[in-house]
Amino acid sequence: MDSITAQNLLKLQEIDLKIEEAKSKIEKIPAEIKKLEEEKQKVIDEFEETLKQKKQLELSKKEKEIDIQSLQDRIRKIEDKLNTVRSNDEYKAFLREKSQAEEAIIHLEDEILQIMQQIEDLQQRIKVLEKEKEEKIKEIENQINQKQQEIKNLEEELKQLQEKREELTKQIKPQDLLQYETIKKKVKTKVIAIVDDQVCTGCYMVIPPKIFTELLKSNQLLRCPNCGRYLFYESK
Repeated sequence: MDSITAQNLLKLQEIDLKIEEAKSKIEKIPAEIKKLEEEKQKVIDEFEETLKQKKQLELSKKEKEIDIQSLQDRIRKIEDKLNTVRSNDEYKAFLREKSQAEEAIIHLEDEILQIMQQIEDLQQRIKVLEKEKEEKIKEIENQINQKQQEIKNLEEELKQLQEKREELTKQIKPQDLLQYETIKKKVKTKVIAIVDDQVCTGCYMVIPPKIFTELLKSNQLLRCPNCGRYLFYESK
């Protein structure tokens, strides 16, 4: 293999590594967008849950107010009956019933006051959450838009890299290109390993002296006897 082919294969490897990097980034971004969408939904759910709590408290307050109204109606009926009873025992029984109803009303009114305080606290929290929700959603949506734009940019970069690769492969002999692709399928990473201090940087095994001597004589690519990668040595 001549020096020009060696240089072209090095350029091809550089393009291939950039292609793999771009593809890797594109593959990861959808998961990142999904995570952002989940964060956005979490913010919305938290706000909606707070509104739901407030609505439930308001419903509970309304139910207790209805209970008080029923008890007040019951007391009025008891008072009417007190004017018509003839026995002392019946009179006392109605008084006990009235007293129990009045105590129940006081208890319900205390509960309503507590609920009203909770509703007021929630109203304040809702105001804070609503502002935070708008800010967080805006921030998250901006991040999502950036990720989507990043995909478009990477896809354009990938297209340009693939076009450059196609043009470069036209300058490489078919048998050399085939050998390159065969090694690439086997090693998955770099096809061409730079030799550093007589060591293959692909498998980190020492290059036999005979092969290393041949590398020193020219810029040609030779194969590593251990991992099968092409070896390339640049004079320092």
